[in-house]
Parts: sequence; structure tokens; C-alpha cells
Amino acid sequence: MDETLNKQGDSSYATPFNVDFFGAKPKNYFTEYTIRVLALPESIKSLLMDSSTAEFIEDNLGQNFKLTREQITEVTRIIRDILLGDISINDMAGKISEKLRVGPTVASEIQSKIINDLFGSAIDDIKKIQKERFPQPQYVPRPAPFRPPTAPDRPDLKIEPNVNRNNVVDLRNK
Repeated sequence: MDETLNKQGDSSYATPFNVDFFGAKPKNYFTEYTIRVLALPESIKSLLMDSSTAEFIEDNLGQNFKLTREQITEVTRIIRDILLGDISINDMAGKISEKLRVGPTVASEIQSKIINDLFGSAIDDIKKIQKERFPQPQYVPRPAPFRPPTAPDRPDLKIEPNVNRNNVVDLRNK
């Protein structure tokens, strides 16, 4: 972990690990946060702390989608929360759309880029954490609701082929 932190010092960009280190925090915030991070698989710890993650967010996502500084910070937080298992990966596009104030199409494109280009090496570990934190609800088949029988369909109006349909008023079906 010290190695990763040393690599992180080489970059001027915030990583998902340190994005919210500045500012007032509760008394045990850093201790509890560090314990959570240390419990993660190595591949996820690497994504959280490596400067290449920060560079991907800044140089790839930031430039390709013309994101502002605030939007880049929000994407970094969303990535952190997914890696920690605080947000479901299925909710990522919605969170991106909400926090960055972008449309659903752009949010889906950003999500795809993150999943395909950033999470690739750790995707199995991410899926494991996601399954633990957000288990799929068991499917319980429900009986079909009772519906009373409906009236039979009305017969079609029979109109001679040479009669203009726009000039005929169907009084039976009103």
C-alpha cells in the first residue's frame, strides 16, 4: 500500500482514494476509511489509489466529455463509492446524470467508458463486492390478479367498398 501511495504522490490529480481528504471530517473518519480500503482486494485498492486512475478520469473522461473541475470531482467520488460498494454499479449512470447534470445518453457513455476502460482489471472483484452489498432479490412468483370477464368485442361495421368511410357515421358503436 505504501508503494501505491508513493506513486499517487507523483500526480497532481485527485484519486478516488483521496478525493475528499481535504476539509473538516468527523473524528474517526480517516481511521475507518483506511480500514475499509485495506479490507478490499488488491486490484480494487490499486484502482482507488493509483495515479493512472486519476489521469484516466482527468485526461480521458474530462477531455472527451468536456467536464468541468466540479464534474471531474463528482465522477471521482462516484468511482470511489462504486469501488467501496456504497453505490450499485447498476445505479452509476443515474448518479452520473444527477451529479454531473448531464443527459442520460452522456451518462451512459461515461459509465461504459469507466466500466470498459478503467474497471477491466478489477471487474471480477468489483462484481463480488457488488453481489455482497446489493444482492438480487429472490424472484417469488405471484398469482395472477383476478380479472372479471370482459364483454365480447363489438362486431366490425360492414361498409360497402365503394362508400367513402369519411362520410359514414357509425351510430352502433357510440
